Amino acid sequence: MTAEFKFIPLQFHWVAINPKPIGVVYFIGGAFFGTFPNLFYRYLLKQVFERGYTIIAIPYRFTFRHWNVSIEMVKDLIGLRKAIYEEAKFLGYEDNLDLYLEDPTAGNPNYFWMGHSLGCKYISLLEVLSDVENTELEQVLRGCVGKNQAEDIQKSLNNTDIHAVSLKNQPSLLLAPVIAGIDSAIPIAALAKLVQSLGLDVQPNVQETRCLISNSNLFRLLEIIAFAKDLQAKDTVAWFIKELSQQLLKPVVPLANRGHLAPLGWRNGDQELADNVIKSIQELRAKLISCYPQSQEKEEVLMKMISEH
Repeated sequence: MTAEFKFIPLQFHWVAINPKPIGVVYFIGGAFFGTFPNLFYRYLLKQVFERGYTIIAIPYRFTFRHWNVSIEMVKDLIGLRKAIYEEAKFLGYEDNLDLYLEDPTAGNPNYFWMGHSLGCKYISLLEVLSDVENTELEQVLRGCVGKNQAEDIQKSLNNTDIHAVSLKNQPSLLLAPVIAGIDSAIPIAALAKLVQSLGLDVQPNVQETRCLISNSNLFRLLEIIAFAKDLQAKDTVAWFIKELSQQLLKPVVPLANRGHLAPLGWRNGDQELADNVIKSIQELRAKLISCYPQSQEKEEVLMKMISEH
């Protein structure tokens, strides 16, 4: 069956279901453009889709409380994957449908996260919350964000399945990541400055987010793609390189002659960037397989099945 790239709305997300899926890529874009990822990132996501991945584009949400959005965002995905399974059956797809019903944390090389700009902050917070099984998480939270914010996070996690908020064994690819403050939550610069003057900021703020990442035991299945002319992500990328140099799968080499909005494109886009994105996903997939040798046999069976159709 020929793969037709088409986004359909499912449970407030935009989904492109591959008829022969070898994996799923979650995508969160930057402020404004990420609100309509099916339009502004269409070219890049189409290239990934054509390599065998179902795409789940999660609309960016403007908010001060990034924790709440991150937690609710990933909890929503359990029901969404079931909805994708049913939709795929309705469309007559037969290959590898169990992919949508499996536990994404199981160690199979099937689930990936990709973000651009401020969307990368949500992914980073989910990585931090993936330490929820770690008994030191509460201590880390209190040490980085303070007692009140830590208690709010714990309340949000009450009665929540640990696996529902975990990105464990799900590699991340960050495109020009930005960790910013109140100016990211308010798109109007003058209004953002007014709110800042009142002493308000997003939760967690830049310093708190960096502290959480630095103290996390994860971020070990991660690649970053940066752009040489990108001033907006420059500081965040430099911080990631300094802080996580040992965890990054490979050194960050900024792509030349590109600015912060390089991933955008509808009919046309940056093919070299798309090729680099696909290469990074393949590298992350191979790394995860190397961590779980039992996945190698499943991978070989899957690839054989797909090639025979």
